[in-house]
Amino acid sequence: MLGGEQKDNIKEADCSSKKLKWVLKALCLGQLLAFCNAISGVLNQIITSETTKSLPACQTALNYIFICLTYGIYQFKQNGLSLHFSRTGVKSFANAIIDVEAWYWIYKAYNLTSLTSVQSLDCLSIPVVILISRFLLHKSYNWYQYGAVLLSILGVMLIVYSDYDPKDSSNVQGDIMCALGALLFGVSTVCQEWILEDVGIYEYMGTVCWYAILLSGVKVAVLEGDILVKNVARHPKILLWMLALGASQFVFYSAMPTMLLKFGSGAATINILAADVYAAVAGVMLFNLSYDAFYITGMAVTCIGILIYTLKGEGKEEDTEINDGSSDSLMKYSEKGLEEVSGPIDLDVRYLESEVLS
Repeated sequence: MLGGEQKDNIKEADCSSKKLKWVLKALCLGQLLAFCNAISGVLNQIITSETTKSLPACQTALNYIFICLTYGIYQFKQNGLSLHFSRTGVKSFANAIIDVEAWYWIYKAYNLTSLTSVQSLDCLSIPVVILISRFLLHKSYNWYQYGAVLLSILGVMLIVYSDYDPKDSSNVQGDIMCALGALLFGVSTVCQEWILEDVGIYEYMGTVCWYAILLSGVKVAVLEGDILVKNVARHPKILLWMLALGASQFVFYSAMPTMLLKFGSGAATINILAADVYAAVAGVMLFNLSYDAFYITGMAVTCIGILIYTLKGEGKEEDTEINDGSSDSLMKYSEKGLEEVSGPIDLDVRYLESEVLS
């Protein structure tokens, strides 16, 4: 028989082990998002350098095309049009508008400011995420997390300062566009987490992509149709770079729902700040950039802030499974007597029964 002290020690060790696993998972998934975001930034910089005019709407649309060809078609085959749009129609449509506009302004900023500024100004999405999630999702944050956010933003501001050129007025315009995009991205991220509380990942992704491709397709046709044809005719490689951009964003979008459901929108946005580090490495290797002490200090401070936020954060239970909306997930849900085994998601009982019987 184990004594009370031994049981407490075992319980404490088990909790520490679970906490370590949670931190490692949060960091790994968060850094995958940051890495994909950095790749997208580098590809945007390459596309911008080879085109005469910007193509932000085209670059935005490619990501949604990849999502439609995977999640969209899968969800359409599974559920058809009725359930496809009825369960999350209004919320998904609204979030699609916000998401399309967010990436449009971020991509457009690459023509007027540097890769460093665009990646760094993403930090503006964090205060928006914290503020909206407190009211919309009823989330609470501890003082360590608030301090970590401020520390990360301080690090990013040092990075922006090192890249600031007062003689170049176009930088200011680009920074304003990027700031607008970052704020909209913060709103979109919280809204996505909010919608995912009611539906599975496949259902959300398979619904929002159709709205987004429609909206971005209209923007391409109206604003960039002729420009795209001329640029591709002059520089055929642009098409390959844009396809690579769409693929990197597809991975980003595929990983984001799991990050939101497991660790929350705050952890997702603060981890994305690490894209500055990957962008800096790419800048040295691909664009022969050099960085001063402010930039290096800013990167170090930002990384420390991300680590503190993750260590002091609180995650969901380790055995909580993510409801992706697939038939396997629904079958497991039904076999457990319709208990909540796939996350905090309320599913229509009649829909579940029809899925299981079919």
